[in-house]
Amino acid sequence: MTDQHSLDSLFQLAHALKRKMIESIEELELGIAPMNVRVLKIIRVKKNITAIDIAHLLNRDKAQVTRLLNALIEQGLIQKEPNPEDKRSQCLRLTNSGEQILKQIAGIDASVFKQLSEGVSEEEWEAFTRIADKMTRNLTEKSESA
Repeated sequence: MTDQHSLDSLFQLAHALKRKMIESIEELELGIAPMNVRVLKIIRVKKNITAIDIAHLLNRDKAQVTRLLNALIEQGLIQKEPNPEDKRSQCLRLTNSGEQILKQIAGIDASVFKQLSEGVSEEEWEAFTRIADKMTRNLTEKSESA
């Protein structure tokens, strides 16, 4: 297998997965963009997370993240609350509506994963995950240290 073929395969997989997720989210007619879903998931997992933390995690500028967060606040999906560790900043928390959206998204995640992993053995999946994690570290650790 050539380097170009390997890269093409990775691009095709990433594109197909992204396209399927977008289509599935749009079918639910939630009125929410995939990047917003990603932010909701981050807020659910990370406690006491701030806008600056999200900007760093997504490698986006603070103005972009602020606009995105303001839209989620306007939609009633997240809210701000005082940061117990730093009085100058605010933490983000999901609202009940945000939690409900993520419950619907969890169904999409499960469905897409089922389709994605069809015909793939557990051993193949474990190997793929291990290799994909290593490749991700190779790209992110190299760029962070540069």
